[in-house]
Amino acid sequence: MTILRSWILDLGAHTQEKLSYKIPYFYFYGTLCFLHPEEDGVDLGFTKGYELSDDQKILEAHGRKHVKSITFYSLAQLEEYEDPIRRLLNEAAILNEYQHKRKLKNKK
Repeated sequence: MTILRSWILDLGAHTQEKLSYKIPYFYFYGTLCFLHPEEDGVDLGFTKGYELSDDQKILEAHGRKHVKSITFYSLAQLEEYEDPIRRLLNEAAILNEYQHKRKLKNKK
């Protein structure tokens, strides 16, 4: 979980961490993602997962309308998916920033 947390916080100074529902949520111009510890792994959930490209089809909806996630069961699996996860984190951050700026522009 520490590795995933560091990748998320690497997104930049605007990234904030806050406990919500007893799990860490991360914010970057709005809710970005969360880390949910499970008995046998850790779930990385994207709150706007349905809007992400996910070219490698690694995210799963599990019946949810907006959230998509991936569960990591080992350090080896986490290392294997480092590049696609970092791309998804960057895409989610860019999407949030774009939507935030668009909202501000529409208020004027």
